[in-house]
Amino acid sequence: PKDSVRDFGAADVFGIVGESPAIWLLRERAAQLAAGRANVLILGESGTGKELTAQAIHQLSARRKREMVSTNISAIAPGLAPVQLFGNRKGFPDSKMLESKGLVGAADGSTLFLDEIGDMPLDVQPMFLRVTEERREYHRLGEEDRPPRCSDFRLLGATNRPEKLRIELRRRFQRTIEVPRLQDRREDIPLLVNHLLRECRKAGDSEAARFFFGEQPTLHPLLVEYLVHYE
Repeated sequence: PKDSVRDFGAADVFGIVGESPAIWLLRERAAQLAAGRANVLILGESGTGKELTAQAIHQLSARRKREMVSTNISAIAPGLAPVQLFGNRKGFPDSKMLESKGLVGAADGSTLFLDEIGDMPLDVQPMFLRVTEERREYHRLGEEDRPPRCSDFRLLGATNRPEKLRIELRRRFQRTIEVPRLQDRREDIPLLVNHLLRECRKAGDSEAARFFFGEQPTLHPLLVEYLVHYE
């Protein structure tokens, strides 16, 4: 599409920067997964771009008309998990509580992205298993005596610690995609540095201005060589 045309080295429409074979393979894999319905587990080290990859899968999918719902699941306290995940009816558990859809309800017709799913509290994992089954059934708090609700969401999870996932939860993900490490795409480092400099200047960072000559960021050739080849 016309809006996907960009300059070499610039961020693509999903915010992913890079022209290395590893990054282009990532883009191709994301496009393949976007065409399907399977739950996807995104693997990769911290800071490699797992959330950007999730956004790419969502934006390339048939669910792109609705905003992706995302959260860092490791930050949810077990005691608050039922409300945050499944929501509650108005006035429950106390009269001042407003009605809440929860993350699962908000993601109906869209994509639910759970970052750091490998660090999901152990007490939270069992309560999440039922809603990841094919029928996607769940109850809001205070509605346990009513028929279950259903949420048509696609699940994307991201982790750098897949070994921490319970076997039952790991089996909910039929597909995986791995975001390459920086060591595996060192030729992209100068492009990433240029992108970060532009973002810093755009944000008003006065220190970033000294790295620009006109409108272009400039890096010393020896620095580029060091960044690309240093082990």
